[in-house]
Amino acid sequence: MQPEIQLARMIYHRAMSTLKFTLEMEEQQYQEKGRQDTRYKFFKKMLMATTYDNIRALFGGLKDLGVIIETDYPEDLKNGYQDTESGGSGYLNSADFDEWIKSGDEPENSE
Repeated sequence: MQPEIQLARMIYHRAMSTLKFTLEMEEQQYQEKGRQDTRYKFFKKMLMATTYDNIRALFGGLKDLGVIIETDYPEDLKNGYQDTESGGSGYLNSADFDEWIKSGDEPENSE
């Protein structure tokens, strides 16, 4: 049986993996002080703020389109990965989107 697909969880986990990789790469630039370097701290703060803002904007757009809905339980992107169906994203597939995913139908061409 195929595991359930949760779009927001997939997006969120990929974004967090990219964020972590980017921070690890940037840390290498400051070998003497690493994470304690003020330049690294500033870079990290700006990267995280931009990443979270962009994910929230993306999720807001997907919510407006009716693709995802907010979870009934409180989650914040800044809390990281969670052992929940949404994976910490704070969103789940909408019923219509979930039904479409499970149907295996091809998307309709809007052109």
